[in-house]
Amino acid sequence: MIAAWRRWAFAPVDTAPMAAVRIACGLLVLGWTVSLLPDAQAFLGGDGLTPGAVPGTQGWWTVPLVSPYGVLVLLAAGAVALVVGWHTRVASILVAFLLVAVQRRDVYVLNSGDLLLRALALFVALMPAGETWSLDARRRGGSQLRAPWGLRLLQLQVSALYLFSVTAKLHGTSWQDGSAVGKALQLEDLQRFVVPQEVATSVTLSALLTYGTLLVEAFLVIGLWLPRTRWWAMAAGVAVHLGIEATLLVGWFSLAVIACYLAFVPATVLRAVVTPAGEQLPHGAGVTSGDGDGACEDVDLRRP
Repeated sequence: MIAAWRRWAFAPVDTAPMAAVRIACGLLVLGWTVSLLPDAQAFLGGDGLTPGAVPGTQGWWTVPLVSPYGVLVLLAAGAVALVVGWHTRVASILVAFLLVAVQRRDVYVLNSGDLLLRALALFVALMPAGETWSLDARRRGGSQLRAPWGLRLLQLQVSALYLFSVTAKLHGTSWQDGSAVGKALQLEDLQRFVVPQEVATSVTLSALLTYGTLLVEAFLVIGLWLPRTRWWAMAAGVAVHLGIEATLLVGWFSLAVIACYLAFVPATVLRAVVTPAGEQLPHGAGVTSGDGDGACEDVDLRRP
């Protein structure tokens, strides 16, 4: 058991899934930063909505930003470096640090999507995410197989996210009686567009969507790990989150969750999509059958 766990967490694998997560994280952080620029002074400035310490945060730590625009420009530069894989480790740590600093300036202007994006950046900082599809790899002359323990932590986080989400929802009255989605669609301040009244108030449709969401989230806890169900689980999860994104203003939450799914995509699939035919594979690719997706066991093919 211990030997199997060590292989799962530490045996070198193809880093393509980590690179895909890195690129997606960088793009999301860049978009998040640009979207914050118009309100930077109001949300983060010393003369904005909360010029001093945030009320009601006694005992919490906050970070005063001398120049909100300067910090955001630096964050955007770090996100670009993350996307192209330039000094990836430094860029990922910088992005994670600045996200924490910006988000701790005023905790009341955040939502769950902002927090998830921050967590994603922290996981990327733990990965050897610059080994593939990066300027770093080009400078070194190719990519290497690396231990995937940082990727494994992200995969476990995704499962934990859905497990705790389902558990919390099952304790809610509106999720038990099937009215949760219908009520959410009627919250005018969260509507991306006005949902037709006959749709938002349909008891049958609300029950189907509410219980369907619970089933999908419960399925995702385990389904993402199993090769036979992974693609079905991803498709169902993407459908749910795109539905949320299309109807409700929930910030960057849905896009951040979908980006996390890349951690479960096998390296062979990612390379088939991204890598041109004939491009050099990672050094040592013939030594291991590990695919980096958490489902395949790494095996040294040189053994008799």
